[in-house]
Amino acid sequence: MFRKTMPVAGMVLATVALAAPAAQATGPEWYHEGSQVGEGEGKAKALHMVGSLSSTVIGGGGFISGPCEVTFEGTAWNEEGMASGKITGANIPTFCSTNVEGCFVLPAMEGFPWDLTRVTMMVTGERGIEIQNAQFELHYFSQSPGTCPVPISTIGALGTMTGVLGEAHNCLTFEEHADDMFTQAPLPKLTFDILGTVCDTTLTLT
Repeated sequence: MFRKTMPVAGMVLATVALAAPAAQATGPEWYHEGSQVGEGEGKAKALHMVGSLSSTVIGGGGFISGPCEVTFEGTAWNEEGMASGKITGANIPTFCSTNVEGCFVLPAMEGFPWDLTRVTMMVTGERGIEIQNAQFELHYFSQSPGTCPVPISTIGALGTMTGVLGEAHNCLTFEEHADDMFTQAPLPKLTFDILGTVCDTTLTLT
């Protein structure tokens, strides 16, 4: 899923928290063609996000799965001054590379819908979107046995990923923080981190 833009060791770990009630009215909120999207799911607009994402397991020796070209589809609306919505489907059309030559990954995204709500990063104060209930399954393939540095050929991950609003108000970046996602059995509970950027083709966040 996924674009690697910096080593994991260089990432700044930050705690993600929902904004305090006093700050909620500051947004971000969804806009469509310059107008604020309506309140409530009944006023939702179509969400269509595209980009390039990667993933890594923190403590996994710097192994990066991706980048992969990804498309998210869903709906977006505002709820009491907060951007809200759902991702109802996603697509990664083909195998993706990794940062290990001869090792490839075919990611699948499952468990829809994924819920969207606005957040504020507690440490930096940056605003963004929290994507809850995100579920990934990564299938690894190699040109020769032992090429991929993974203990099992399929790795599952589940949790919350957070995209921070960048200078381009239609884009969310997943860099410079650790996501609240974890690998699933039979692996131990390890932090599964998303990297990269996705941008909506019609909506903006302000």
